Amino acid sequence: MDAEQSASGRTVAILDMGSNSLRMIVVRIGSNRVTSVLNQVKQMVRLGEGAFGEHRLQPEPMRRTVAALRGFAGMCRSYGVDEVVALATAAVRDAENGQEFMDEVRRETGFDFTVISGREEARLICRGVSVALEPFAGKRMFIDIGGGSTELSVAEGSDILELESLKLGAVRLAGLFPCSSPVSAQRYAQMQQYVRDHAVLPLQRMEALSPSELVGSSGTIQSLAEMAVAMAREAGGKTADTPERLSIEGLKRIVKALCERNEEGRMALPGMNPRRTGILIPGAAILQTIMEELNFGSVRVSARGLRDGALADYVESMFEDKGRISVKGQSVLRLARLCRFEEIHSHHVANLAVMLFDHARAQGLYRGPARMRELLYYAALLHDIGIFLSFTRHNAHSHYLIRNSEMLGFTEKEVSLMALLALFHRYGYTKKDRAGVELSAEGLEEIRPLALFLSLAEALDKSHRQAVTKAFFERREEGVALIIRAKAPCPVEQERLKRCFKAMEKCFGKTQVLWQGEG
Repeated sequence: MDAEQSASGRTVAILDMGSNSLRMIVVRIGSNRVTSVLNQVKQMVRLGEGAFGEHRLQPEPMRRTVAALRGFAGMCRSYGVDEVVALATAAVRDAENGQEFMDEVRRETGFDFTVISGREEARLICRGVSVALEPFAGKRMFIDIGGGSTELSVAEGSDILELESLKLGAVRLAGLFPCSSPVSAQRYAQMQQYVRDHAVLPLQRMEALSPSELVGSSGTIQSLAEMAVAMAREAGGKTADTPERLSIEGLKRIVKALCERNEEGRMALPGMNPRRTGILIPGAAILQTIMEELNFGSVRVSARGLRDGALADYVESMFEDKGRISVKGQSVLRLARLCRFEEIHSHHVANLAVMLFDHARAQGLYRGPARMRELLYYAALLHDIGIFLSFTRHNAHSHYLIRNSEMLGFTEKEVSLMALLALFHRYGYTKKDRAGVELSAEGLEEIRPLALFLSLAEALDKSHRQAVTKAFFERREEGVALIIRAKAPCPVEQERLKRCFKAMEKCFGKTQVLWQGEG
């Protein structure tokens, strides 16, 4: 994002494709960080309907979703949206044809969705809900019951201590335990036991952190809280329940009323959302089980969620605070330190790599997007973590560790690209290293220059002495020059650099290397 755009503000749309609903918020972000909501819209498309048993998204829900997204695209045009952040969750994440559907959505609507992991979803929900809460002395636990999954997290202030994603959602559970008829106490107990069995270890980890307040943020929890208030009002009795807080007693009263009736009878219950009649009992079973297991007497209800977390991330990236490590930076450093990386060397290589990137871009030698700079920097920090397993083929080990780690804040494509850069950092894009790696011609062109920048940076600190202080490209009449400045003789680096000559010529044509200083 350039400085001019940041200074004048931006209009941004955040889309959340859930298993039940499509949600979009359109906001104007001013140069002073003030965010104004221009519009928000929600459509219940039930994308996850029939998907979890078959492991495939079904034709009719996909058709409904695309139709709704066309309307959302029209709204974006009418508001002059500068950028769209579009996120897809469990229904797409778990479907065999999820990527095919994302391709169709892109063709039909122009929206390019990112499919996020369950833990990333939990992080965004936690962040989105937290920003609206007052400071709290203890730890809070957050729960969001979606159609295909339930996200849990524990935070203390702004520090997220635990993230979990359970393959337990209201739509998924309804597929296993159909609820159109009255539900017996025995059947409901079976439902709860299923939840208990599939959540036992994550709940143990949550319990060990001793959270003292539970905050719920899904449409399911909001609907249950609204029903508790409406039912108490119609009965004429007093209740501690409000739209902002639901007690375990109030939840049990709702469950009893829901289970006694068939789907048609539930429609007549006070406060009932007619579009949730088939999934409210499974959703209640998930909430009740978790509250009982962790001894919560009530759940605080929030209308915020994933979109708000994505917006907070966006604003943070728009007004980057140099003194604060981003979520992405924290993820990278956490993995690097877990693998005991050599911090001084890795930071030096990262700085040299982005120095080469910047000069290549300024000289017109690299025409890729500016956002690749950040990914190159993070890949450079992680390039040697494979040594934690073995020095032999450590680049392949680095690739494996990055590709299979939970990298919060990154998309799957970004993680894949960082892993590939780490794989190719020793010798560039070689046949040996690309064995077993599938890359299209377009993907190869995207990664080849970035892999070269990292290979050069690594070669220029092969002795781990940080002797090279600067490296940059210059266009000259006779071709391209790589100019290197050093504060000490660099025989090891000079020898290692020879391995990069062929890759440099492939990228830039005729290239000469010029050493300056004492190198």
